[in-house]
Amino acid sequence: MMSVIEKNIKWIIILFVSTFAVLTIFLSDFSGMSDGFTRVGFPIVFMQDTGGKCIDCQDIKWFNLFYLVLDLLFFFLISLFIVFFCLKKLPTKG
Repeated sequence: MMSVIEKNIKWIIILFVSTFAVLTIFLSDFSGMSDGFTRVGFPIVFMQDTGGKCIDCQDIKWFNLFYLVLDLLFFFLISLFIVFFCLKKLPTKG
């Protein structure tokens, strides 16, 4: 099992980084500078900011490292699933 992970670690990392970056950027809400909140994170929001539009808004600006770790774990597990699912569908050499 470990040799399969070692052989495909490059694809797992590429898929993990690309899916995390793309989905986090495209599914986040960046309306803090206009008239709302900036919320970053998918599937769990791990950061919220107001863009400086309020006075004394420290209670509504936050960053949660645990939620970020959960998001990273979610995307890592999805990447593992996709790589191993594709490996079973590919023809083997030999």
